Amino acid sequence: MPTVIITGTSSGVGLHAANALANRGWKVIGACRDINKAERAAQTLGINPSNYSIMQLDLGSLESVRNFVNAFRATGQTLDALVCNAAVYLPRLKNPQYSPEGYEISVATNHLGHFLLCNLMMEDLKKSSLDQKRLIILGTVTANSKEFGGKVPIPAPADLGRLEGFEAGFKAPIAMIDGKKFKPGKAYKDSKLCNMMTVRELDRRFPDSGITFSSLYPGCVADTPPLPQHPQTLPENLPLVPKEHHQGLRHPGTGGRSRRPSRRRWPI
Repeated sequence: MPTVIITGTSSGVGLHAANALANRGWKVIGACRDINKAERAAQTLGINPSNYSIMQLDLGSLESVRNFVNAFRATGQTLDALVCNAAVYLPRLKNPQYSPEGYEISVATNHLGHFLLCNLMMEDLKKSSLDQKRLIILGTVTANSKEFGGKVPIPAPADLGRLEGFEAGFKAPIAMIDGKKFKPGKAYKDSKLCNMMTVRELDRRFPDSGITFSSLYPGCVADTPPLPQHPQTLPENLPLVPKEHHQGLRHPGTGGRSRRPSRRRWPI
């Protein structure tokens, strides 16, 4: 039975992806910040408990990431696939929030936490005997400047500048990768752009690893976190935008279980 770790399985695409893979005979480990919430969600959806377990992981804490990897290795299980799905989106923040290590929380959770997780678990993936071992990080059209969502100037398109914020240490008062004024929605876009860049760089650095590195867009899931952070008019108004720009509103089960969640896959 192959084993997959999926981050963020307490709701949305991650939850339904866990259910789909468990039904296909995978041993699924849900890596979640809130274990009780994840357990309730799994019970409500009816995920097969014999194929599904939950381990604690707070991606906003680098210490938590390291603890998770150590805890997983202590189980003695092999790892055949890693799906980096979890994300936070906090567009209404007036001031930046910071992780325990002092980094802006959106970038800390969505990028830095997953970046560390991927780097630490590459060793485990390389040991897999599965022919099609995979590392997947969810992307978003809002971080792609060639897509409609990436061109919308509110709050601003994704732009990492010359990584001035990272170069300066990326700690308070710095809250943006480009070192400029804090914009919470842009912080999310920047973090997802980093996700897609990470996949491309992993593919470049490890061409002979036997691992398939992928970034994909599951479609716009507007009825589960993080999109409810937007005003409630979003699900009503999004259909007014041509569907080719966002792939339409999708139920999380559709994005989570489909073999082809969206036609948008960024080539590497």
